[in-house]
Amino acid sequence: MLNFPTPYPNELIYSTIARAGIHHAITSPKQLLDEIFTNRKVIATIDLPNHLSCILRHLPPNYTLENLVYEHTLFPIYALFSPENTRLRCLQWMENQSKGSIHLALGIAASKVKQITMHRYCSHCLEDQYCQYGEFFWSRLWQIQGANCCTKHKVKLSEFVLAPHLNGRHQFIAANNIINRSQPTEPAHELDKIVYRHVDELLQLPPTSSPTFHQWSQFYHRIARRLGFCKGTKHIDHTKIFASIIKTWDLNWLRQHHLDKLHAETSWLRAIFRKHRKSFSYLEHIIALEACCPKGWTWKAILSEIHQIPSNPSNTDTHTQGTEYKDISTLTAKRDEWVSLIRKYGIKPSRIKNAALYAWLYRNDKTWLLNQNRQFQVLPKSRQKKVNWSLRDWQLVKQLFKIFYKSENNLNLPRQSRNWYLRQLPLYSTVEKNLHQLTLTNKFLNVYSEDISSYQIRRITRTLIQFQILNLYPADWQILRKSGLSEERLTDETLKFLNQIRGINYG
Repeated sequence: MLNFPTPYPNELIYSTIARAGIHHAITSPKQLLDEIFTNRKVIATIDLPNHLSCILRHLPPNYTLENLVYEHTLFPIYALFSPENTRLRCLQWMENQSKGSIHLALGIAASKVKQITMHRYCSHCLEDQYCQYGEFFWSRLWQIQGANCCTKHKVKLSEFVLAPHLNGRHQFIAANNIINRSQPTEPAHELDKIVYRHVDELLQLPPTSSPTFHQWSQFYHRIARRLGFCKGTKHIDHTKIFASIIKTWDLNWLRQHHLDKLHAETSWLRAIFRKHRKSFSYLEHIIALEACCPKGWTWKAILSEIHQIPSNPSNTDTHTQGTEYKDISTLTAKRDEWVSLIRKYGIKPSRIKNAALYAWLYRNDKTWLLNQNRQFQVLPKSRQKKVNWSLRDWQLVKQLFKIFYKSENNLNLPRQSRNWYLRQLPLYSTVEKNLHQLTLTNKFLNVYSEDISSYQIRRITRTLIQFQILNLYPADWQILRKSGLSEERLTDETLKFLNQIRGINYG
């Protein structure tokens, strides 16, 4: 695409593509995808777009993949808190295609911190954009959960409600569509300002390797020790951490972002100060660090400290077997008590019944405990075959033929594709997942599913019948318009059919 717009500072790639549509007067979403990606199936993703290699082809050569990702997407707020191999894999996906995997890999899909579902903006910033650039665009700072304000103008961000005709998966909405830019704004919440400031710094950080889970674990343990929140050498007093969080953060604000259940044993706050086994969101890190670090802390200083910690635990840390308990009589008594329990109740009920005994043996006699439990493990029973697939196959084919004969002469139906036939069946999702076991059903779908040419011919036939009833002889363009088709979309078979109709009409 010639004259593809250059992204403005902090502009989302999503916004740049939308502006390209305006600059080139392209109103069709699919045509815009064709022009930019040569692929009509690209989804309009705001936060972490894919197919960036296609965008790079339209931009000057000084743009690289890392520049584009770190300066014009929301990737930097997730990359720092994911393992390095995940970060690199996500960069590859964004260059090509991820099919939704990137949101799963970065933990966004399962996160307590929900994604922004609406376009947000600051009306004062829009005025500044127009004065400086002569047009509007979506800033990436507006689309981050928790950073719900503009610190420059100290107002809460407004939400742009999409019109029904703009609400499509492939539609890139330009900021020019915001009509009411002068609506009244609320003052910014103080906690939103804190998050905005730290998120802004996070977005400005240069590309860097991500700390490991071990480094994050040790860093938070150091913070707890520094503040005197430890009990002994290893254990952390979570009640003191909770009190520190409540002093800084309002519970109502935390509840709005689904981060309020701090007392639970499995809460995110306890987990972040324990051994890290998964990634935590940028908002969880900001909440914990703001409460536990000195005022004025920066991500640059945090990263500097974290990267001084060894990336992997030393051999002494990873040594699983603790020192053998020296009091043989106590050890024997504990072993006998555990054996009698698992013989009577089994392993899991025994753990629930006497959790303290299990914990004592795990810490002091782990090898013996695991070997002993292995002897009493119950193997899972082999599952019996529950479904007679051949019988179900016959039943489904009978139903499908009934549907076929019933709908054969109905010209008003949508395209009778494989998916359409499957959706006429009860529990269609089960059938779809088990088509490899339903040979006859699968064969029916292959043979009797309506292809695009047949569907187009059926639509034209329906239109011709309607015109004939009214005793009208329309032009070709009227037939196509009434059928909801265009010459560009017609298949070769449909064109042959249309030519035959012309021959009959004009003989």
